[in-house]
Amino acid sequence: MRGMSSAPAASLLVLLTLAAVLALSAVAKLRDPSAFADGFVSLRVPSVVPRQAASRLVPWVEGVLGALLLLSPSAPLVVVGSLVATTMAVYTWLIGRALMLSEPVDCACFGVLGGHTVGRMTLARNILLLTLSGVAVWIGLNDGSAPEAVRDLRGQDWWTLTAALAAVVVVVTILERPADAGSPTVGEPGAEYERRPIPYGVLTMPDGTTTTLAELASTQARLLVVLNPHCAPCVRTAEKLDAWAEDLAPAVGVVAVHPQPGLDLPQQKVLTTVEPEHNVRRIFSVGAPGAVLLGADGLMAGGTAAGERSVEQFVAEIVEELGRADESLTGA
Repeated sequence: MRGMSSAPAASLLVLLTLAAVLALSAVAKLRDPSAFADGFVSLRVPSVVPRQAASRLVPWVEGVLGALLLLSPSAPLVVVGSLVATTMAVYTWLIGRALMLSEPVDCACFGVLGGHTVGRMTLARNILLLTLSGVAVWIGLNDGSAPEAVRDLRGQDWWTLTAALAAVVVVVTILERPADAGSPTVGEPGAEYERRPIPYGVLTMPDGTTTTLAELASTQARLLVVLNPHCAPCVRTAEKLDAWAEDLAPAVGVVAVHPQPGLDLPQQKVLTTVEPEHNVRRIFSVGAPGAVLLGADGLMAGGTAAGERSVEQFVAEIVEELGRADESLTGA
């Protein structure tokens, strides 16, 4: 009698779950390789790991491991399961280390499917996957495998397996976020932006003095661009600040908002400030990169934009609006 014949549905469900996660992760990484490569920066992957080579290779490794989990007989399954467990252990270690950092970190362990701020649920998910990987090894050590589990399934087992898979599908569809969740745009075209007073927030200036957001915008409208040094999209956004400042001048001044002084970001000619205790991010509920527009009249003038593409679109809309205003004045 085969070692796992007494619980073929449970064995098959574990292997199917791991294979599905690896397959979805591989597809997500291949669809958006830049998001996965950016994750190397956000998660502070050690520099000894070649980022470009790893970002190209990892999705294919995950895909192959997922397929082998379902095709391997018991002896090879021990090896495959050990490789999957090693992969999950590395992901779990990176997530655990990220939780100890002072600033929020975006996770890309599972491509765009995992594109969210690292939290305790992220760590719990990875620990669960690591545990399932250990179960896969145990299945192989007990002479079990996916092909043998399929052969051992009986009528009631098929119903159990079908019900479990259906439950997973329902949970996934309920918890699925919109594609651009967490990246609010600047409003629908033609929609009127509801202006409100600039909320109280504090920034530290380059000379060490502090100013409120309203004071900062009292002489000129200000575009606040929130950045994080350990964020590849932030680095790319920082490289565009000088050009944006030229496009928006003299009506709007660009202000780079950093979480702490002395950050290793591309040099900018724009005003560079520090937000004590991440107060700007908390006030506007925006991550990095993000942007908001403060009006010179003490009211909010636009935003919030979150995410590299949304910030670029936001700036383009401001430039376009300024152009229309200039045309109107010229025509007048």
